[in-house]
Amino acid sequence: MDPSSAAGAGSGVSTGWMEQEEVEDNASTGAPVEEDDAGDWGEEIGEAAAADDDYYYDDTTDSPGSISNDSILLSPESTSGHLGTLMREKKLILVLDLDHTLINSVKFRELSPMEEAIGFTKHTGDDPGRGLFRLVSNLRPQYPMLTKLRPFVREFLEQSSDMFEMHAYTLGSRDYAESVVKLLDPDGVYFGNRIVSKNESPRDGKSLEVVPVGSSASAANDAAAAMVVILDDTAWVWERDKRGVNLIEMERYLYFANSRRHYGLEGESLSERRADESSHGEGSALAAALGLLRRVHDCFFREAVCAGSFSDARVVIAQLRLVVLRGCTVAFVGVADEPNTGGHRTRRRAAQLGAKCVDVVGEAVTHVVAGTPGTLEAQWAVDHGKFLVGEEWINRAHFRWIKPPEGDFPAP
Repeated sequence: MDPSSAAGAGSGVSTGWMEQEEVEDNASTGAPVEEDDAGDWGEEIGEAAAADDDYYYDDTTDSPGSISNDSILLSPESTSGHLGTLMREKKLILVLDLDHTLINSVKFRELSPMEEAIGFTKHTGDDPGRGLFRLVSNLRPQYPMLTKLRPFVREFLEQSSDMFEMHAYTLGSRDYAESVVKLLDPDGVYFGNRIVSKNESPRDGKSLEVVPVGSSASAANDAAAAMVVILDDTAWVWERDKRGVNLIEMERYLYFANSRRHYGLEGESLSERRADESSHGEGSALAAALGLLRRVHDCFFREAVCAGSFSDARVVIAQLRLVVLRGCTVAFVGVADEPNTGGHRTRRRAAQLGAKCVDVVGEAVTHVVAGTPGTLEAQWAVDHGKFLVGEEWINRAHFRWIKPPEGDFPAP
């Protein structure tokens, strides 16, 4: 199962200095976040299944054809201020999440017995060849952490910087955010001082209102928001801002065992298997994300500045998604609804990708997505020569914006 599609098992709330920004249902319950003895150098907050669901933006009502000419009027700032400079440089604004998107961190005390047995201990130091680094808080040096860079991250940042002004956004503390950014960008050429942490954020999630653009504007204003792309492994943290429309959701990077446990996933972690994601090709999540960002960027500027208006990245994102499963009619069988979400995530993802979703099988159905084995509908798909796939077929399409080979994702 793709970790990014797994619902988190309602793990307990704990707070350290690291960032794992999935808040345990606090967005809906208003429950307080408790802090542990690691102090306030970031945030590791458990997540319930309901909270991990997508923010639902209904982008299925537009035509899935060519990129829309929907545009907004250029403001004076867009032509003469910082946004105008970005437009002339053909750059958009990229808001990048940190933990589980670009890196994965763990407290030394949370290493698993197997991780310790294969050499991860409190004495582990930097190992640049493996992308492993020891982070020590300036404020609380008694609580060091081990941080693993996601494969391809340095190439990702270098190539993205040609297309975007990049901002780092984490729900970890300011100290943690600056430490991670220093690790990713030691010379300050990618992010500069464009860092937003939980210190600046609303308590119930993330907001473009606190992302500065230029000297006087925020990324939430109309002109700036049309140029923003967000890359984050957790969609719902943007729900307060209604920024699911700016979001490209990232496959989660869960290198350490504690991170897998945090999301209720069974089996050995990458660290325990002495394995990792690929740094290139189809196995590289960041290489795939870079490809999506490049498509959004190119489509935006293909439609850009013309007769006093420019493209809207939100429209570009929605329209590019809508063509992925165009022509597919999908029936869902044994795919459980998720509590408090108004339906199941996989079905909504399919609709956002342009598929027609139905409740019963019939001749028009091209795919049956089965969550449980042995159903009559699954057998019907086999008997009638229809594609029978598991939910991960939809999830892979959601993260990669491609129609995956059905044979790679069989039903259970």
